[in-house]
Amino acid sequence: MLMDFQIEGGQAVTAELVAEMQDAVEEPRALSHESRTFELPSSVWIAMFASYAVFFAALIVATGHGTAAIFALVISIAYTIMYFGTAAVLNNVSAAERKSLPPFETTHGIETQTGWIDDAAANAQILTVPILLAFFACSFAVIRALA
Repeated sequence: MLMDFQIEGGQAVTAELVAEMQDAVEEPRALSHESRTFELPSSVWIAMFASYAVFFAALIVATGHGTAAIFALVISIAYTIMYFGTAAVLNNVSAAERKSLPPFETTHGIETQTGWIDDAAANAQILTVPILLAFFACSFAVIRALA
């Protein structure tokens, strides 16, 4: 008897949840960039690659005095090139079969795991790490020069 009540109670809760979900109406949005392509504005790519160039240049200025440091920097640069190169190669795999989405600027944002964000917030999330790496390396080079 207790078991029957729990089953019926669970079904009643499920029915209430389904009814609430059907009542919830969301406004439709434009297509978002969930196809996992690299359709970013060129300004984002330029800023990202410039940040990495500043990062490695500052590290070379700060630490490029010994053979071991130069070797480590060459390996790091090679890994960075492989990171972006692999992504570019994999992006070209079956690129003709993927449908094209509207440009990043026209959707005024992207859909993320935690919800919709506008294009300024998306650019900030994309460029935070590269810009902070460049800032770190420049700070390191200044400290090294002053020491």
